[in-house]
Amino acid sequence: MRPLAPPVAPPKILGRYEVGAKIGGGGMATVYIGFADREDGTEEHVALKVIRDELAHDEEFARMFVDEAKILAQLSHPNVIHTLEYGVTGHHRFIAMELLHGRTFQEAWELLASKNESVPLPLAAWICARTAEGLHSAHELADEAGTPLSVIHRDVNPGNIFLTLAGEVKLIDFGLAKARVRLSKSAEGIVKGKIPYLAPEQATGKAIDRRIDLYALGTTLWEACTMKRLFKRATDIDTLRAIREAKVPDAREMLPDFPEELWSIIARSLRINADERYQTAAEMQADLDAFAGDARKRRQELIVLLERLYPGQEARQASWERAATAKRAPMQTMPPPVAVPMASTAMLHEPGSDPHISSDAMESVAAAAEPEPPPPESKKKQKTDESPVDPEKKKSKKSKKRRDKAKSKARLSGAPPARSSSRPPRRNDDDDDDRDEDRGRARRREKRSGRPAPIAPDTSTSKRWIAGVIVVALAALAYFLFSGRK
Repeated sequence: MRPLAPPVAPPKILGRYEVGAKIGGGGMATVYIGFADREDGTEEHVALKVIRDELAHDEEFARMFVDEAKILAQLSHPNVIHTLEYGVTGHHRFIAMELLHGRTFQEAWELLASKNESVPLPLAAWICARTAEGLHSAHELADEAGTPLSVIHRDVNPGNIFLTLAGEVKLIDFGLAKARVRLSKSAEGIVKGKIPYLAPEQATGKAIDRRIDLYALGTTLWEACTMKRLFKRATDIDTLRAIREAKVPDAREMLPDFPEELWSIIARSLRINADERYQTAAEMQADLDAFAGDARKRRQELIVLLERLYPGQEARQASWERAATAKRAPMQTMPPPVAVPMASTAMLHEPGSDPHISSDAMESVAAAAEPEPPPPESKKKQKTDESPVDPEKKKSKKSKKRRDKAKSKARLSGAPPARSSSRPPRRNDDDDDDRDEDRGRARRREKRSGRPAPIAPDTSTSKRWIAGVIVVALAALAYFLFSGRK
């Protein structure tokens, strides 16, 4: 772990902005409120993200910061949160972003769901159309030579669609964005983004392009229209499995009189084959706008909805901004009444805590999707599948076994071994069969009860021992009687 540099004094000025109160932060960066006078005499308020003081001299973090800022500075569209300035003042590296008032689409959706209400379908289409418009501007970014930067947001979801109290729609948080010019790359096997909004090609580890953003926007649109979650399951593994299967319930069967033209937009954006989806966000935006209708009406509808869901928020926000900028107190955190949206939340979390899924998790899903191998057959069944045994060989083995038993008995009794043609008494075979049967019953009892069964004593061995003792006793008696006659 690298040693940290001595703390640097909090900034007073960053670029053209005076620094107000500290309003948040975490991980590797701190967020302040900044303010500056506009030409018309009004005061502009911004959010200033600054590398944490003790990391200000660290070249590695400085490179990461500049890498992020270069991408954000090129994003200039009414439907994308605006990065106003970035640079270095003294030892402080900062990014200035517009300070927005409102709520995320996710917050509004959840509040409506808790009230058993829904998002009006034309409004849902209009919000997603504005998001698609902002996405297209990012996807089409190019460098000074006209070479595409191949920007992919990778984290399109309702939590990153911001609805302002003025009726605007802004795509926020490009912290996970992928671009050709970025110096920092995702580790191999790591998939970035919130899992329920991944595209099937991300969940299977395939190559990605801008069309994954359109799939995520299609998922958002389906959820906004049905007020249900599409792929979210109890666990990440189950969620990934649902994404891989890509089964999308038909909204026309879920909701009466669901518009056919809106369903066709949803269905096309959620094709499992990327070649069958919308190829650009501009195509999807055009179809959504055709369904949504009058843009001015939709914007006013959004303003009214947010005022109804969050009464008094505008006043609370204005009061907080006056307090945060009236007296400079950067060492004291003055949290806003509502979380401040960011152009990028990168560096505001601990390293490795950004939303992602590892290749190990994807492999687990792939393994779970494979059909289970058939259970192994029992030994008894396997034996029946084998080629039949020759009866003559089986008979000769049994005869040999009997001869060996006869020889063992003869040794115990002291009698001469029987000839190979002699047949051992039938009684011995019955004893063996009885013993085998007893052992078989014991094994079956053990299998049923789960406890080892008592082993039956080997009675044939006892009988052989008794017979041997009797033979020896008779031989001794005969010897004494024969000696007495002499």
